[in-house]
Amino acid sequence: PQSGANLEVGIRKKIEHDVVMKASSSLPKKLALLKTPAKKNGAAATTSSKTPS
Repeated sequence: PQSGANLEVGIRKKIEHDVVMKASSSLPKKLALLKTPAKKNGAAATTSSKTPS
């Protein structure tokens, strides 16, 4: 069961990463660089990154 759960988490992380990469590619590079480390903070980071623009 543990290996199955880890696999599911890995798939979710990969999908999430792909989504972030696609979103970042459509943004200016400075925003993309800020978004990558901020992603760990969750939705709050996404909201704060929209505020300056």
